[in-house]
Amino acid sequence: MRSLIFLILSVALTCPPTLSLAASIIDSESTAPPEVAETIEAMVLEWGRNWSSSNWGAIYDMWDPDEEAPYYLGEERQRWLIGREGLQSYFNPPKILRTIMGGVIMVPYRLRVRLVADDIAIVIWENKLDMDIKGRPPISDNFRANAVMRKTLDGWRFIHYAEAPMAPLAYLEHLYRKAVDPNYAEIVKPMDAAE
Repeated sequence: MRSLIFLILSVALTCPPTLSLAASIIDSESTAPPEVAETIEAMVLEWGRNWSSSNWGAIYDMWDPDEEAPYYLGEERQRWLIGREGLQSYFNPPKILRTIMGGVIMVPYRLRVRLVADDIAIVIWENKLDMDIKGRPPISDNFRANAVMRKTLDGWRFIHYAEAPMAPLAYLEHLYRKAVDPNYAEIVKPMDAAE
């Protein structure tokens, strides 16, 4: 519970712009066959929808039930969750935590898929996250995600997932750069030009 509260507080410092999705989120650098990339794209989009609707059971069900030691690392966590018991506990948050959460919108984008075996894919993408705690204004964050997925009889399933936010100083610099007027180069006059 403390780790999810930490996530809520940590993303409160960021305000990236709103993201609009194209028809497909598959990036041109994806190397998997199109039918594999499209199937995994549908799963990643479902992952985002399940987070957005707080459908914890559906998120848990997206993991390979035959994987004895799945790995999960959310950006708010200090340590990896390893194993089914940890996942089940994480994706079944206590009622007190659910009562303070206002809402979540998670939008995946820029998806890249690479097959490393017929039934194993390495998947990377980025997420736009908007959320709020009841009684507080909404906050926003963008973060990278990576996963290893296994093809099962029921389709592709997670066996590993980790979020990779930028280091705080790098992210602050990124935000400062994004805040610059897009016409800056055309408007600015070098300081030594006035001499």
